[in-house]
Amino acid sequence: MITDLLIVSLIILTLIIAYKLLLKRLSKGRVDANEYCVLYSTETFAVKGEVEFYFQCPKPLEVDFKIWNLNEKELFLVSKQYDKGGHIIRYDTSKLENGVYTFGIETESQKTVKKFKIDN
Repeated sequence: MITDLLIVSLIILTLIIAYKLLLKRLSKGRVDANEYCVLYSTETFAVKGEVEFYFQCPKPLEVDFKIWNLNEKELFLVSKQYDKGGHIIRYDTSKLENGVYTFGIETESQKTVKKFKIDN
């Protein structure tokens, strides 16, 4: 009776250890989303006048916010240390010609880019 209980306990313990090792192996190489900022699209694809760009940081980070034209020429840059949480950068689109542009954020470990259209 005791040996049966020990055998069942040993099998259960072995299965638990094997399961934990399997989980560890499957999560290897996975990206930890808590290390990266999230950049949101503009409310509408076509914008005019002052537009708000919104992103969130999971922790204090040095972030470069940029706007590029389609030739990847940098047209606007804000580079500073941002605290944890949400941030809004406002930009007056009347300074640029109508057309499609990209905006994005860059940190030490990421570059995220999205498109928008200026239709003044």
